Amino acid sequence: MKIFEKAFRVIQELEQYGYEAYLVGGAVRDYLIGKAVGDLDIATSATPDQVMKVFDKVIPIGIEHGTVLVRFEKESFEITTFRTEGAYSDYRHPDSVNFVTDVAADLARRDYTVNAIAMARTGELVDPFDGRSAIEKKELVTVGKAFDRFQEDPLRMMRGVRFVSQLGYNLDHDARKVMENQRLWLARIAIERVSIEMEKLISGKDVKTAVQLLHDTGLWEAMPIFKDHPELMRELAKKIEPLDNLAEWVALCSLLSAIPVLDWVKKWKLSNAVKQDAQHLVRILQSKLDAWAVYQLPVHLDEGFCRLEKIYKEKDVQDNVLSIRHTLPIRNSSELAISGGDLTSWFPDRKKGSWIRDLLLAVEKAVVEKKIPNDKAQLKEWVIHGYNT
Repeated sequence: MKIFEKAFRVIQELEQYGYEAYLVGGAVRDYLIGKAVGDLDIATSATPDQVMKVFDKVIPIGIEHGTVLVRFEKESFEITTFRTEGAYSDYRHPDSVNFVTDVAADLARRDYTVNAIAMARTGELVDPFDGRSAIEKKELVTVGKAFDRFQEDPLRMMRGVRFVSQLGYNLDHDARKVMENQRLWLARIAIERVSIEMEKLISGKDVKTAVQLLHDTGLWEAMPIFKDHPELMRELAKKIEPLDNLAEWVALCSLLSAIPVLDWVKKWKLSNAVKQDAQHLVRILQSKLDAWAVYQLPVHLDEGFCRLEKIYKEKDVQDNVLSIRHTLPIRNSSELAISGGDLTSWFPDRKKGSWIRDLLLAVEKAVVEKKIPNDKAQLKEWVIHGYNT
């Protein structure tokens, strides 16, 4: 358990002051599964004020909910006081938080039993809801009644499907039934939160099963665009393979639906970066795969483009893309041997205008396609005598 050494030292500090403390959440789950462990979260009987007296460097990031960020030996640890929660009027945050001293009471507020396991510094587990059994069975079971957990925060339904994708687990019967019956609860959730879960879902190893589950439970009925196109989620389930990010997902959805990228970005409230990358991907996927297409594709999208070619067109183009990329005479327009200033000096009688941009683009394309070398003298000759300006 070397990966937990620093976290255990944090816990030891709290214990020396008489408080209980445990590792909790996804880190414990992933350790027990045998997956790579991410962020280490600690739950404690100490209140935030008491935690701030134990450690020198503390940031009160969510103190109203009992959470502080502790900097310890150059690493950050979220430490949250054991708590119980009131109703969720906004379907996200509890209306009230009550600090408690019992770790089992704290674990009772978690979503799924696999996430409701605590680990002591000794390695001993606190598992009041039999999460280890669920891990052994590869099953997702809610802590308590599924209806209550999903009513508190309907995003937990989406999280469940995301865990199906990431962990390869099955959703238990009760959770699935509540999802089917209360699927429209998901519409209460801000689409930005749903998008975050979708991005994690699409990268999972069992994404095809998860997307089919979105279809079968009817959760798609609470999602922008999908709710107006009943067959789209089914089509997505047939095609989809693990993707790297939302830009790839938007590009695939746009291609399958013939709905523009911009509509997806607006309805799902995605970033400008997602929009730009998705538009690049769609444009090149709809083009002939040649030097000009690869040149126009930003390098960071190469892998995503190859993934989508394989999914959408069932073509393996990775070697082809790498070969074309490697033999491009220039990598971007800044490497072109001439500039707009050269064009104005070669055509002194012409007024400045869009012709400069158009001509530079034509030169750039000719160089990329190896119709002419990237040599200033030869480009000048081609521009003046060989290109119809």
